[in-house]
Amino acid sequence: MNASAAARLTELLDRQLGALESVLDVLAREQAALEARDVAGLERLTAEKQERLANAAGLEQQRRELAPSPSAMDTLAESPDIAERWTRLLDLTRACRDHNEANGRIIRRQQRRVESTLTLLRGQGEPTNVYGPDGSDAATRTSRQPITSV
Repeated sequence: MNASAAARLTELLDRQLGALESVLDVLAREQAALEARDVAGLERLTAEKQERLANAAGLEQQRRELAPSPSAMDTLAESPDIAERWTRLLDLTRACRDHNEANGRIIRRQQRRVESTLTLLRGQGEPTNVYGPDGSDAATRTSRQPITSV
């Protein structure tokens, strides 16, 4: 690879690193908003995340134009400057994936809680082993009424 192409790739990798660091920042703030159940904050962060992901995807497309295959990137990564940036980029990509998966787990956990609460409020679902107002085991009662009908 000539010096000009190496310089372009180095600059592009630096821009990709910045883009992924900003995505990771948004994912961390998204996690905090999820845990706080901050709906307005989540709406803002979703728009910001989409914008930053689009930027990162555009930069990745440019990188693929310079190195269209994994073997081409491996060859280019023989340069110590490029290799170091490439390794950091891969690490950041994994960190973004891990953070996004953690946020997904938070969302699924909150969905299960909401579904369980709605099931309880509607009086649906399997009875649990708790005692009713008359002291009988819930499993031995024949009918259940929704909480909202009390």
